[in-house]
Amino acid sequence: MNLLDILRSRTVTIPALLAGVTLATGTAHAQLNERPYLVGSGESAVDATGRSIKNQRVRAVHTTDDSLLGGTAYFLDKDPFLAYQLGRNLNFREFRKRDGVFDKNSIATLIAAMPDGHTAKITARNQVSCGSCHGRPYATPGGGVTFAKDSGRGRNPPHYFGGGIVEMIAYQVRNELLAKVDTNDDGWISNTEAQAYPGNLMVRPTPGAPPIDFGSPQLSEGLTGIPNLVTMFRVWYVDSQGRQVPQATRVDGVNTLGYNVEMTTFGRGQQLAGGTNSNFRALNPTLRAFFWDACNAHMNLQAYDPTTLTDPDANGVSIDSLPGQPQFPITHRPPDLGIFKHPSGYSSTDPDSDGYLNEISEGDLDLAEWFMLNAPRPAFAGTQVEFDSGVQLMKNLGCTSCHVPTWTIKTKDADFTGDRRFFDLDVTWDPVDQRLEGEVVPLYTMVGDVYQRNFGAFTAEGFFSDMRQHDMGEGFQEFGYDGVHNTIWRTSPLWGLTGNFPWGHDGASLTLRDVIMRHDGEGAASKAAFEAASTATQDALFDFLEKLVVYDIEQLPTDVNGDGIIESHFVVAGVDTGTERFNAEWLFKTPLQIQGQVVNAEGQTITSFAGVNIPDAYGELLPYRKDTDSDGWPDVWDVSPTLPGFKDGIH
Repeated sequence: MNLLDILRSRTVTIPALLAGVTLATGTAHAQLNERPYLVGSGESAVDATGRSIKNQRVRAVHTTDDSLLGGTAYFLDKDPFLAYQLGRNLNFREFRKRDGVFDKNSIATLIAAMPDGHTAKITARNQVSCGSCHGRPYATPGGGVTFAKDSGRGRNPPHYFGGGIVEMIAYQVRNELLAKVDTNDDGWISNTEAQAYPGNLMVRPTPGAPPIDFGSPQLSEGLTGIPNLVTMFRVWYVDSQGRQVPQATRVDGVNTLGYNVEMTTFGRGQQLAGGTNSNFRALNPTLRAFFWDACNAHMNLQAYDPTTLTDPDANGVSIDSLPGQPQFPITHRPPDLGIFKHPSGYSSTDPDSDGYLNEISEGDLDLAEWFMLNAPRPAFAGTQVEFDSGVQLMKNLGCTSCHVPTWTIKTKDADFTGDRRFFDLDVTWDPVDQRLEGEVVPLYTMVGDVYQRNFGAFTAEGFFSDMRQHDMGEGFQEFGYDGVHNTIWRTSPLWGLTGNFPWGHDGASLTLRDVIMRHDGEGAASKAAFEAASTATQDALFDFLEKLVVYDIEQLPTDVNGDGIIESHFVVAGVDTGTERFNAEWLFKTPLQIQGQVVNAEGQTITSFAGVNIPDAYGELLPYRKDTDSDGWPDVWDVSPTLPGFKDGIH
């Protein structure tokens, strides 16, 4: 029985399922460490496949001037595929003690509060890599093993293929609210603007589609009270200048005269400590916050991020990050606030008092966010006819009332940011070769040596989410550590569905049938329609859902150079790399050259994908990247650049 047969089985047993996925779920297969040496070098840190991390860990230096070689502005503007790869490596790197991970007093500790105010929510300080929870397929932004959070049944981490599109859709919905209600365009909603808005905020996910109801921006008591927006919005209350009023819980017409919002979209959703039954939401509003939050919670690595903290008008919305996304310091502030700063600009605060400073730098966040923004989206492993038929079937069963098939990111204008990615990996099914194939689609225009992003429109077909939360009833009930019940969950996008196995917020569903049958509450009608459908219709739905896939990005046969073909012998830096595939290293300003044909320990001739020009390809010799003593501190920050000091450049 193959894996898809197991997933579709009506009576699958746990042992049979585990037998089919053992290799896919082990955390040892979801992390990466540095292996920069060549086959035959006699060194231990060798990887002939080329999949391990090649660059040394160096804190990235945030810059806004792209002429500063090796700063993050330089990478994003002039070597964006290297920036993507450096961000990828931060996402999947195994951090070590020398990087500041954990400390002697905080390994596998219980932190944060459940709704009862005192029961611990999560086991923290328990991983050394994002890949521990996100890495299936290996070294991709995939799903992973269920981990300890909120309930003894656990929490299942979804994939974040296409994470940038999710972030852009959420921010666009927020901007729709402001564009329609904030009539004087000052960036927040006054009580008079809220009162004047007729009805609910209705947003069309794509032109011509039925609108989605995101609730009422009007205040509950006319000029005072709280807005009745859906729970995906997080609200804070402001004074007459749009500045947040701390601890305010409503518009009172005296101290608070309006409100502002963010849309939290990353995370399954949970009830907040001390909250009410309507106080449910996901965790983070941006990819940047998603990264530093996980680094802090799971690895005890604190990020210092002036980008997030820079809010000139004190309205709760920061300046744009280098990748172009404002942050929300009102609700999400990085753990290292930079109370003490080194003259060079990095933080010397050391929030966890372990001696390791500036553990995650502002530049690291630029790169990690850049990768997550541009992370390729999932694919459909079938023809367009099969896709269209599957969407129609879901509509017939009532599934698309929540799992909305398509969203369009609007072109940049005064209200909207446009598609901020610099490339799209368009993955389609080749029915002849029976495989997925990709095409790198540039979303930029070259202006001199600068990759200038186009910020155009983009339609995300097959997204399948309404970007809302719903009460899913008893079938998806979570019984928290503290005994509090939660049944409200974000509508998970179904794209890449098979990459989220096992399914449900708790990973408790081992078959597609089971996860469908858990739909109660607001999902009950669709479940009833599914139950009433014929066996043939149900099987057709399974066939469609099984084709919503993620994939091994770096092994995907791909037209990289835009010539319209996928070459069998793709030559990079003068060496045959085999089938043309998506490997960002081939697209660096100085492409990585692989070792090529060598004789292995058994006397066989193999192709080694270890890199022979790593320092040049990875920009390790550039002034703002160079780390002479390999202690993780770039020379521009290191008081003693020839004396290793992992904690602060000296010690």
